[in-house]
Amino acid sequence: MIARCATLSQALDEIEAGALAGASTIVISRRAWDALSSNERDLYRTRAERAGIELHADEAISSHFVEVRGGEEAPPLSSERHV
Repeated sequence: MIARCATLSQALDEIEAGALAGASTIVISRRAWDALSSNERDLYRTRAERAGIELHADEAISSHFVEVRGGEEAPPLSSERHV
């Protein structure tokens, strides 16, 4: 399963509401992740951890969306890093 959401907050909201069942990873653009404050990053890490979701930042992904993955998935891209 691969889905796109407009924002990291939207992706986590949908996962927490059960709308994206089977999700295991959210990938956000590295530029978007780095633009967040330290407090915002901590909040997103906490929410993701509570939901059992891994957060990754990728230098190659567009900052216009976040990608939600789950199920049978390939290994992370070489440009992807766990955050």
